[in-house]
Amino acid sequence: MAKEKTYTPMMQHYLSVKKQYPDALVFYRIGDFYEMFFEDAKIASKELDLILTGKSAGVENKAPMCGVPHHAVQSYLQRLVSRGYKIAIVEQMQDPKEAVGLVERDVIRVITPGTVMDEITDEKASVYLAAVKDHGYGYSLAFTEMSTGENFVEDVDHKDNTLIQTILKNNVREIVVHKGFREKIIQMLREMHVVISYCEEETIKEEYLPLAEKITKEYDRAAYGMMLNYLEATQKHMLAHLQTAVYNQEDETLYMDYSTRQNLELTIPLHENGKAITLWSFLDTCRSAMGSRQLRKWIERPLINKAQIEKRYDRTEWLMKNFMDRQAVRDAMSNVYDLQRLIARCAMNTANAVDCQRLVKTLAEVPTILAHLQSDEFTAYTAMDPLNDLYQELKDAFVEDPPLLVSDGGMFKDGYDQELDEARTIQKGGRDFIANMEIREKEKTGIKTLKIGYNKIFGYYIEISKAAAKEVKPEWGYIRKQTLTNNERFISPELKEKEDAILHAEENAIRIEKQLFQKILDRIKGYLPKLQKMARALAEIDCYAALAEASSRYGYVRPVFTEDELDIENGRHPILDEMMKDPKYVANSVKMDHDSSILLITGPNMGGKSTYMRQTALLVVMAQIGCFVPAKSCRMPIFDKIFTRIGASDDILSGQSTFMVEMSEANRALQDATDHSLILFDEIGRGTSTYDGMALAQAMIEYIASCLHAKTMFSTHYHELTALSDNVPGVRNVHVAVKADDEKVTFLYKIKDGAAGRSFGINVARLAGLPDSVLARAKDLQNELESRKRVVQQNFQVVEMKKEDPQADALKEKLLMVSPDDLSPHQAWEMLNDLYTEAKKK
Repeated sequence: MAKEKTYTPMMQHYLSVKKQYPDALVFYRIGDFYEMFFEDAKIASKELDLILTGKSAGVENKAPMCGVPHHAVQSYLQRLVSRGYKIAIVEQMQDPKEAVGLVERDVIRVITPGTVMDEITDEKASVYLAAVKDHGYGYSLAFTEMSTGENFVEDVDHKDNTLIQTILKNNVREIVVHKGFREKIIQMLREMHVVISYCEEETIKEEYLPLAEKITKEYDRAAYGMMLNYLEATQKHMLAHLQTAVYNQEDETLYMDYSTRQNLELTIPLHENGKAITLWSFLDTCRSAMGSRQLRKWIERPLINKAQIEKRYDRTEWLMKNFMDRQAVRDAMSNVYDLQRLIARCAMNTANAVDCQRLVKTLAEVPTILAHLQSDEFTAYTAMDPLNDLYQELKDAFVEDPPLLVSDGGMFKDGYDQELDEARTIQKGGRDFIANMEIREKEKTGIKTLKIGYNKIFGYYIEISKAAAKEVKPEWGYIRKQTLTNNERFISPELKEKEDAILHAEENAIRIEKQLFQKILDRIKGYLPKLQKMARALAEIDCYAALAEASSRYGYVRPVFTEDELDIENGRHPILDEMMKDPKYVANSVKMDHDSSILLITGPNMGGKSTYMRQTALLVVMAQIGCFVPAKSCRMPIFDKIFTRIGASDDILSGQSTFMVEMSEANRALQDATDHSLILFDEIGRGTSTYDGMALAQAMIEYIASCLHAKTMFSTHYHELTALSDNVPGVRNVHVAVKADDEKVTFLYKIKDGAAGRSFGINVARLAGLPDSVLARAKDLQNELESRKRVVQQNFQVVEMKKEDPQADALKEKLLMVSPDDLSPHQAWEMLNDLYTEAKKK
């Protein structure tokens, strides 16, 4: 490639920008297009299906080039960001008409997968950026969602799996780390399509200190500073819409790791086949995008505080009982736009007049919504300021259907601003002149097809058909300017004389509109805290209305909380109950208490064991988000954690076998569960030999019974384990009922007390269509093996197990990771305080 100095000045500037942003595709504004060059052009042409051409660059070979129209750039940006690309937007900073030599250009924003605003393709999705600080004995993480301004901080231990789980749980699309961060973790995250970015600066600038007032730990402030500095570097703008950062306290909500959320299909289906329904998609009848996002957060983080849950029940129940008010609220919410993202765009100066009109329409619905929530349950919402003054100000300013681009003009009502009205009068006079001139010229020339048009290249022109152009006379003063296929275009001295005055009037009107629009954006920024509070309130109200709608429509009941007893009478799987009409879904009860805390579930595959277990967990989640549940009655304790091992989960830590994943998930439950937790283990031990699997399964059951006392549903094909109910306190046998004869098995999907009488594997194989010869041989072998009766001993030696202390082990592990000589006095005190706080939780 030739030296840079041989390129044209414009191309030299492009290359200097590319040097500053080597990991981003550079969108370089030239006139009405954003153009890409060299390798960026090749990538963009492939990803966006654009034609790759060449542009003269001052050297022998043309530079590869492709481009997109500036007015349609949004959809192209969405496609690139969704595929993990970063894009540096280079904008023209001056009017090309006023430029002397090279037009001044600069990078106005770097769009990345974790900092998307308008580029989010799914309005219900929350996309997070996370900055990660490794401080030796743990990780500090700072999260933000740029499109709403939400941000929070979280501390996790120094295990790889914990960090990965935390990043996955929070739908992080991009992380910011120091150079030299652990390569193993970076590689794993890249395989999960998480974009890696770097920032070394940790200092929080003075203007952002109020946002960090609640963040007290030095390492947490360092992570938060990294995040803020990265955001400022990419957004090129003051981050006015960011809310005050808070700590995300995992111990204040029902804990579920990423695998559990996935196994239960709470918000993400296990299999992306286009038909999968999650609990979120089933309950989500929210009328606003921000309501849908809030409901997702509720489902992913159910409450564990009884008073808070009961308050949600009270609000849901009031809306259930007051149908007309609920309907009025939902109708009004249908007209509410995504207020969280609207105000973020206003704060970042990326909003347009359409956004402002949507803000007007949203504010117009607030009084109606609040008027239909006149109850003690909703006092916290009805007391908020409806911002009538802002509503009236914006309503008086904007036309009903404003243009998308500020540069198009015409967004403000007549009478809103005197200076603008005067500019428009002059502008209208010019347009009237053009219209009158066209009539006059038609009469003068006798050419009925004559018309006066305008484009940016030639300005105003007189257009005449080819046939009529032969009649043009010299005395008319027409000067031929352009020849088209069917027409000829002319200019005249009179037309050119008026053109400057007309265009100046239009430019002046647009200039005034731009100034007025910026003033309005600045005015909206003054209301940011109140608008953000309103957005949160509306999102929550939308959630309550959606939960009330589901609870009423499907006949759900209000749970009653107990100290220990779990008693769900005729519970139903919320999704399958509505999907299955013929045959109808079979309801099942669950009863567990101190004397019966482990249900050992036996029965054939396809009999409904896994569904029964998932159903129980889903009802717990529904109950603890404040939703009524599908059952005849429901009495339950408040659970602090749910752990699952159901099905063959995807291996999130690459390279692990299915059995290793199974053991890892089981280990998390055995290490972290308490007597207030719910454990679901489905076919534990099947990934290894029969004796290994059975031994592991029995040992786990004994450990749970002796040490954890967690409510546990344990399904198994090891029928020998059913004898544990005679020896291990708290173990109770249940089975899925079937109706069977020698040749046929009918699944009844009903849970009954006691152990399954026998296995039905061969019957299920027959249903699957295995060859008759294989089935016959299997039957012979089954009879032979059963006659020997030597599968496993029946005299179990149940031993009292000592409960391990994972908390003590974790504290010890953290201490061993610390190098005292590397700690400042403040860091040493902070670490000691962290360890003391953790120890007190025990």
